[in-house]
Amino acid sequence: MNILGVHYGHNATVAVIKDGKLVFAMSEERFNRLKNSNGMPVKTLEYVYENIVKPTDVDMAVLFQEGIAGYLGLKRSGFKSVRDFGVFNINFFRHYSLFKHLVYKFPGYFILRKFLGLLKNWLWALYDKITGTSMEYFAKSLRLPKEKIFSCGHHPSHAYAICMNLDPNEKTLIFTMDGEGDGLSSTVSIYTNFKLKTISTNPVEVSIGYFFTEVTKLLGMTPNEHEFKVMGLAPYAKQERARKLYEQHKDLLVLNEKLQFESKIPTNRLEFYLLEQLYGQRFDTIAAFAQIFLEEKVLEWVKAWIKKTGINKLALSGGVFMSVKLNQKILELPEVESLFVMPSGADESTAIGAAYYGYLKLCEQKGLTPQTQPIEDLYLGKSYKTEEIEKAFEEFGTREKYNIKKFEGEFEIEKKVAMLLSQNEVVGRFAGRSEWGARALGNRSILANAQSRDTVRIINEMIKNRDFWMPFASSIIEEDTSRYLKNPKNMPAPYMAITFETTKLAWEHLQAAIHPYDFTCRPQIVYKAWNPSYYALISEFKNLTGAGGILNTSFNLHGEPNVETPQDALRTFENSGLQYLALENFLISKKL
Repeated sequence: MNILGVHYGHNATVAVIKDGKLVFAMSEERFNRLKNSNGMPVKTLEYVYENIVKPTDVDMAVLFQEGIAGYLGLKRSGFKSVRDFGVFNINFFRHYSLFKHLVYKFPGYFILRKFLGLLKNWLWALYDKITGTSMEYFAKSLRLPKEKIFSCGHHPSHAYAICMNLDPNEKTLIFTMDGEGDGLSSTVSIYTNFKLKTISTNPVEVSIGYFFTEVTKLLGMTPNEHEFKVMGLAPYAKQERARKLYEQHKDLLVLNEKLQFESKIPTNRLEFYLLEQLYGQRFDTIAAFAQIFLEEKVLEWVKAWIKKTGINKLALSGGVFMSVKLNQKILELPEVESLFVMPSGADESTAIGAAYYGYLKLCEQKGLTPQTQPIEDLYLGKSYKTEEIEKAFEEFGTREKYNIKKFEGEFEIEKKVAMLLSQNEVVGRFAGRSEWGARALGNRSILANAQSRDTVRIINEMIKNRDFWMPFASSIIEEDTSRYLKNPKNMPAPYMAITFETTKLAWEHLQAAIHPYDFTCRPQIVYKAWNPSYYALISEFKNLTGAGGILNTSFNLHGEPNVETPQDALRTFENSGLQYLALENFLISKKL
């Protein structure tokens, strides 16, 4: 059975499940080089049909949300693959702020607007049912007959993505939370026996995700993209000041007797409430206030549902749970026995969930018991042959401009890279299939020795241009996990999806790859079985230095998606201060 999952919102993605196994997942931004690309993933679909599965062999394609709603969203954006969320809101704020500031105090205006919006959507749905407009569009875009195209709700798509890694014989409590999807901001579900049952939902009017997005915008950062920067900034603030601010505003969102959120200021009025209430506060205090608010409200919600259901095995998905510090707080709850966090759990993961929903649906139709293989490594994209690399060399004149050495033996280039890292050199690494998702996991990464804080300055000046307060992440070989991380519940952490407290040895060996203020680490635990060559590289580095971990950050120029092709890698190498590039088994050097 071949099932496509298609996400066509921001960071559009296609996933392919074959007979219960995820065999491919890739986001459109890797092809069109537009970060967080929005719209139908045309180039990704083209690659899938040419290399993974032919359209005639697709049994089902599943969209990540209701078809008409998605079609209308695409129609409003002109079907373009460009997201302009931040600029639109900033311009709107400039031109209409006085009007909105006046009307936001009058709830009736927003109630009327909500009613008119629902009426408009209902009329569009009626029109679509009669004409089939949206299905015509999706059938044409996917090159599939209409009877093979289905929809899965936005939040169910988030939840089903997690289900691939859950034991169907045990009950798991699933929480999804993001800004908004199909009018909802969060859900609570129970998964067992391959069935997902949603037991509670929260509407967009009480969106904690949008609360954090509005704070991001208030701080002058890009909403829907830079929320992680707010999280990274939070530890630097005086926590007592941020806590005091939280106490003043904690009633903004409360949990009622039904264990649902209620808000005195709906999401669409938050912008001006925050501007009015937080004006004059220090930027770091605001960031810490937002992080405290997020953690306190989500923890209260999670604990209440554990108590109500009696289920202490948890799973998390959705953009809010890209907050690695929040995930750490949830794991540390004494009520939590086990936790699985969806890797790269923002909307790009809905493609995986939609595909898995389709797989379960087909199994049910055919009377088959699902044979699911859990998601393990995330190397789900493209790989490139030597001929393609040689072609890239010709295009860029690489042989004329740089030194190139080819390594033939197994792991020989990894040993050379490890030696360079031990000498405090910084190396771009391009190897094997590209990683799916927001995190670089060694195959499209910039690597460095994490034993010196100077490395942060060197990498930032060389290529990354990261904000001064932002920490880098680390890759740690599996046997050294306990040397560096405090992980009493032994939670697997191969995806950079959660932070941990660290040991004093980590402060020495990984000081450039942990948060410089609270000393937490966002690790990628590297398993030999999942990535033998990357494991060999770090093992050799350990032989040379004694440290079983290195600094790992994404291989890209500031503001661009991670590199995908050999051409991307060479262009990034040329336009940065990188001195070394390990491109498969070729080592390219600017050194004389």
